[in-house]
Amino acid sequence: MKINRSVEQGVYVMLMLALQKGHTPIKSQVLSARLEVSDSYLKKILRKLVVAGLVSSSASKDGGFTIGCDVTTVSLLDVCSAVDATDRLIMPELNLANHVFPGDKAHVAQSQKLVNHAFSEAQLAFNAKLAQVELSSLLEQGSFQHGVVDWTTLV
Repeated sequence: MKINRSVEQGVYVMLMLALQKGHTPIKSQVLSARLEVSDSYLKKILRKLVVAGLVSSSASKDGGFTIGCDVTTVSLLDVCSAVDATDRLIMPELNLANHVFPGDKAHVAQSQKLVNHAFSEAQLAFNAKLAQVELSSLLEQGSFQHGVVDWTTLV
């Protein structure tokens, strides 16, 4: 399984917003410049975070993006679910086993059932582990309550 780069960008955007001094809005251009990523791609990620309720946005002159929730309640799974749907492992249904073993339908069906169950169990374990890691645990204690960095002055 390969985790999309949007997950990493989503995590760091959330951390930057949590650390923003006074939790004032940050423009996407400031975020993308600091992360050294495409602004247009980052805007797509930001939109997904807004839809998920993790980030708030304001289109005013002094607007931008702010943390939309308590960072102590947000897990890695929340960000993954919002930006890349990595919370669901989807197995392709090519039915290749029927081409390789065409005569034994019962055995093929049982084998496919075992494989699907294994992937389902793996997904549950993966999700459970991601859900255990709160974003706030990635920050220094006390740094996110009011924010400690003004990202707009560092770009």
